[in-house]
Amino acid sequence: MIDKVANILTNPSFVNLAQNTKATVSIESLFKATGRPAFIMMDKSVDKKTRVYAAAKEGLYQLLCLGIYLTMVPFVFKKYGFKISQKILKNQKCIPDFKNADEYLNYLKLASMPKEKRVGNKLLDKISDTLKESPEAEHTLKENLLNLDNPKKYIEAKGAVELSYLAGTVIGLALIASEISNLILHPIMRTLGLEKKQTDHKILDKKA
Repeated sequence: MIDKVANILTNPSFVNLAQNTKATVSIESLFKATGRPAFIMMDKSVDKKTRVYAAAKEGLYQLLCLGIYLTMVPFVFKKYGFKISQKILKNQKCIPDFKNADEYLNYLKLASMPKEKRVGNKLLDKISDTLKESPEAEHTLKENLLNLDNPKKYIEAKGAVELSYLAGTVIGLALIASEISNLILHPIMRTLGLEKKQTDHKILDKKA
């Protein structure tokens, strides 16, 4: 089982496919938060009051889900998903012992820059001075960044980060965020004056 998971994380095709998971989900949710309410308002077969209610509810719901998702991803899924992936791939020695996903992502940003732009870059301070590719390596990763034209980017680590984003999308956005949003959606709408009585929004929900 571990070997199969490791193969997924180290597969370059998976890395390329999933490398923009967080951005893709964010853009999709923003389109839903604007597009769906717009289409609802265009439906002239429904009375205006119902359209306004349904459009506001849909827009708020999508924005709440996105906000909860973006909060959970870095603090839960990225943090623990990266550590779990490091443990799974430990025997393959393909991911250096980065302190966390953020340290790797800062390293990746530097490794993707031309060498002359890395010198003096503030991101260097966020990379450990003693971190090496392996205990046997002659130079630290920071030294490689400063001296090599094309330092390794460790795409397996990038795959681990994106896999955690993917898990966050499935679990965080589809399950947790939607449940939390449903709990706080109606109180927000009542605060905004879009709902007055519980019986009113039940009737409007049926029409919408």
